[in-house]
Amino acid sequence: MLLVLESLSNEYAHKSPSQLGELPLKTLKEKEVVVTGGAGFIGSNLCRTLLEQGAKVTVFDNLYSGKMEFINDLLDKGLKFVKGDIRDPTEIEQATKNCDVIFHLAAQTSVPFSMDNPKEDCEMNVVGTLNVLEAAKKAKARVVFTSSCAVYGNPKQRPTPETYPTEPIAFYGLTKLICEQYCNFYQENYGLEIVRIRPFNVYGPNCHGALYDFLKKLQKNPKKLEVLGTGKQSRDFIYISDMVDALIKAATTPEAAGEAFNIGTGTTTSVSEVAKIMVDILGLEDVDIYFTGGEAWAGDMDITLADNRKAMKMLNWTPKISFREGLTKLITSKKY
Repeated sequence: MLLVLESLSNEYAHKSPSQLGELPLKTLKEKEVVVTGGAGFIGSNLCRTLLEQGAKVTVFDNLYSGKMEFINDLLDKGLKFVKGDIRDPTEIEQATKNCDVIFHLAAQTSVPFSMDNPKEDCEMNVVGTLNVLEAAKKAKARVVFTSSCAVYGNPKQRPTPETYPTEPIAFYGLTKLICEQYCNFYQENYGLEIVRIRPFNVYGPNCHGALYDFLKKLQKNPKKLEVLGTGKQSRDFIYISDMVDALIKAATTPEAAGEAFNIGTGTTTSVSEVAKIMVDILGLEDVDIYFTGGEAWAGDMDITLADNRKAMKMLNWTPKISFREGLTKLITSKKY
């Protein structure tokens, strides 16, 4: 079951709308919205929903990991695409002129890549985010920054609340944490309205990561599945539609400015259980599931489990899709 909303203690106290000033963005209809990384997995799904809600949407993406095939059908529905790199301050400033909201999703998101290429990881994530914040300052736009649960490292408290000390164990988590600190500084010093979202393990059609790898392996050989690590690693999987709902509510909830929110279901599923559920949904029999043992990769987190009560309370957000239901949706979509 999803984590039940309980009464919140004073640790979740926040600024009132009167302290922040009245914000006009209670709806994104007819608003100018820019989505950096909008051709990626999360970004393309966000753009689809934004267009359905009547927003005027521009995607800013260098197609480093995003794909035009994810958004091609949206171009006829009013989506504007700008090919550009957040590491270029001029490009991002031009793309965000006069916009009302920037959803900043563009990033280097691979933990193994970050461990092998810390300098490039920093350039894409930290320098890129700094350029987005500068552009937002000039446009006077509200920013929803997509951080990561990786900022927590391997927390001893589970479910993990937003107040837990941030101790990343990979360069990826470190750069996301640095970006969050930049967000705080820009809000405090320049009055920008910035909401920080810490998603746990997002999945759904066109996703990448472990679920994608499992499905591809079973597609290639339905009798054998090799899993990196011990299989004891455990993840809080959040379905893409719930993630998109949280992002939009972060943009349209006035009192969310200056806050960080965990976006997860409040449940966790071990990697070994994920493999078994997947095999069952696919209707496969006599599958040899075996584990390589040891650490899956450098910087890999042991267990992710979100305390999501703050988002449920302040954003009026509730995750609706269970893991088995979401995995079934992913498999039946055949978009993997």
